[in-house]
Amino acid sequence: MKVLIWQTAYLGDVVLATSLLQNTLEIFGDYNVGFVGRPFIKDVLQGYNINFHPYEKTWKESFSIIKAIKHYDVVLSLHVSLRSALILYMSGIKRRIGFDRSEGKLLYTDLVSYQEKGIHEIQRNIKLLELLTSKKLTPKPPKLYVEDEVLWLVKSKFDLPSSFVVIAPKSNFFLKTWKQEYFLELAKALDRPIVILSDTRLEVFDDIKHVKNLSGLTSLKEFIAIISLSDFVIANDSSSIHIANAFGKRAISIYCATSSSYGFYPILGDYLEPKLSCHPCSINPKSCKTNTFECLDFIKPKDVLSKIKDFS
Repeated sequence: MKVLIWQTAYLGDVVLATSLLQNTLEIFGDYNVGFVGRPFIKDVLQGYNINFHPYEKTWKESFSIIKAIKHYDVVLSLHVSLRSALILYMSGIKRRIGFDRSEGKLLYTDLVSYQEKGIHEIQRNIKLLELLTSKKLTPKPPKLYVEDEVLWLVKSKFDLPSSFVVIAPKSNFFLKTWKQEYFLELAKALDRPIVILSDTRLEVFDDIKHVKNLSGLTSLKEFIAIISLSDFVIANDSSSIHIANAFGKRAISIYCATSSSYGFYPILGDYLEPKLSCHPCSINPKSCKTNTFECLDFIKPKDVLSKIKDFS
């Protein structure tokens, strides 16, 4: 049986999808599993014996992807957009398993109940495979691979210390992003080597003696490799947390508008979140429902420092 996994969302979602990917490969075997994701995900999934199908999420590419995946027997769709449902329906794949919160749920042949709170994302995702196999399964921890050559290159290129903590201050959503000045205060207060990682340049971290500011200076592959070499990671509710866990590294997640209850908390590590009457907001919040933005200010650097003491 040829099985396709469809996850065209953000980097962190794909990292967590490697849990389902491992279980699926274990059952159906190498190269009997395909994965559709955005093109940059190819570097993330290196090391897996799968057929990767890049999809840029344009209507033009939608016709190409339909042709590329039509030979699969079944698809497990982690994405809940109408476009995903429509493409999979048009592909002619006979069995299409998705979540009942999908905008195109009528286009799936099988639906799994989406439990929004009180369950980790990897436990949610495995339910799609459980429906297919009619077996109770234990989700595997997310896992990523980095070649030894890449590890050697990043150590040399960026002159990395032998031991360091990664701080990743950015997120795809403003309401998921802890204040930059708090990250700066935290970096100054931590008496140990620190590496700053971000997809954009953050010059504010340049002049701290024990901090190596690599923000905006790494490729995605280098970003992932550096996290794999770190002692632990401190970040927002973002992909850096899941990347760290995928290498067996601990992580501290700082929540703002979102919450651990949505199921994206560190599998290894800990987290801090606001205690507010309006909290949490939503899984991917785009606006503050109270217009106060209190959640961005609730957690203070001293709270994170205290967590690190317990954590270490």
